[in-house]
Amino acid sequence: MPRILGIDYGTKKIGFALSDEEQKLAFPKTVQPNVWKYVRDAVRDFILNENVSEIVIGLPVGLNGYETELSSEVRGFAEKLKGEFSLPIYFENEVYTSAQVKTEESAPGHKIDASSAALVLQTFLDRRRNESGI
Repeated sequence: MPRILGIDYGTKKIGFALSDEEQKLAFPKTVQPNVWKYVRDAVRDFILNENVSEIVIGLPVGLNGYETELSSEVRGFAEKLKGEFSLPIYFENEVYTSAQVKTEESAPGHKIDASSAALVLQTFLDRRRNESGI
């Protein structure tokens, strides 16, 4: 079964995570600077080497339930990815993901973004599984 790529978008760094082949668990993978060339190459490598067929991107939503200023930047980033790779892209609410990762102290500072991407992806995987009744 193909894997799903999770992305935690940040203005300075972008975290990446991958699902397992059964699409049940998400694992933090790497962090790249938010430079299109590096991000594009990383996504291409995941698609080619890890059999990625879908992408999930964390979407910043405020506590009031509305999108934030960063949300439009994330949507623009998603459009750029879609134009480059033609894969289905989904958004998952990422409220509190970085804060949750930091408080759990489960990730060293440089891996927080990858761990956040894994948390976003895991939330997506769990919700998808629950919706399908599996």
